[in-house]
Amino acid sequence: DSVRIAGGALSIVSGKDGIHSEHDTDEEKGYVYISGGSLTIASEGDGISAGSLLQVDGGSFAVTAGGGCAMASENDGDTVSAKGIKGGSAVVINGGAFVLDTQDDALHSNDSLMVNGGEFQIATGDDGIHGDGEVAVAGGYVEISQCYEGIEGNDVAVSGGRIGINASDDGINAAGGRDGSGFGGFFGRDSFGGGTDSSILISGGIINVNAGGDGVDSNGSFTVTGGELYISGPTSSMNGALDCDGEARITGGVVAALGSAGMAMNFGDASEQGSILITIPKQPAGTEVTVEAEDGTVLISYTAEKTYDSVVVSCPDMVLGGTYRILAGDSEETVTLDSLIYGSGMSGFGGGRGGFGGRGNPGGKERPEGKERPEGMERPEGMQ
Repeated sequence: DSVRIAGGALSIVSGKDGIHSEHDTDEEKGYVYISGGSLTIASEGDGISAGSLLQVDGGSFAVTAGGGCAMASENDGDTVSAKGIKGGSAVVINGGAFVLDTQDDALHSNDSLMVNGGEFQIATGDDGIHGDGEVAVAGGYVEISQCYEGIEGNDVAVSGGRIGINASDDGINAAGGRDGSGFGGFFGRDSFGGGTDSSILISGGIINVNAGGDGVDSNGSFTVTGGELYISGPTSSMNGALDCDGEARITGGVVAALGSAGMAMNFGDASEQGSILITIPKQPAGTEVTVEAEDGTVLISYTAEKTYDSVVVSCPDMVLGGTYRILAGDSEETVTLDSLIYGSGMSGFGGGRGGFGGRGNPGGKERPEGKERPEGMERPEGMQ
């Protein structure tokens, strides 16, 4: 009915889940709570699974689920869940040290998932961090060395922490309804609980993304109010470093997104901070991009991990009327911001060629009746 661990050393080898709690009729049961101890788990099913809330406040975890990420290619539609840490109603992680090697999602919630702290080393055959509803990262150190998609939820908010993502598909994805981006993964499309509305909000933290698909992909809105976002990739002309179907808006923070020019997009004209999109001759991986003010002050400096011929840059010092020099390898371009948004890319966010962004505001979804947000899972400020 519940599992509570406050200390000790546990080593578990299981043909099903390593640690499992559930209860079909009592909503106050079916939870897992861990505040300390050292856990080593090798499971053919989930490493740790709770039918309701799973909360971790501390401890050390080494979890291998389903044989690890290398076994993802062997998945042939088997319905056995092989996730690392999974909660039915919510996952809340406030601290701990985690080494997760999983065939399916490393961190997974059927509804809300919040990371407030902790250190994570993640390798997975599917998503690094996945929630069918809200996903929020407010702190901690997260290194996702291998995944299909890095962070995925219906609504994704990052307000703190340091995050590194190396994804074969999208780095950060917000999807409503059924996520079509799951095609090509070993686990098919993910199912989401809330309509077609979705959002990505970045208000803090430092995020580095190396993506084979879109760097950031929102099927709804995309908002940046703070933090630092650095993206390398994609190299394919069918994806973009930034991709958004709704309104894309930047009011603060630092963004450097380097990828393919084929589907390159910029922020929309509802933005309150300058943003520049330019297309340049293709540059090799390891080529630094630098943005300089008119007096030579360096405003942004970022070295790409992939080849690129498209550059999107934005920071608080880029203001209306300012002149800026963008240098990438032997390429150099000077831009004066006669308007806050310079360059719209292939189609603009939600608009046609030359448009500076769609006007649609998908808003947020209502939480179903009886599905209360668990303690510690407050909606981040600004998330619709």
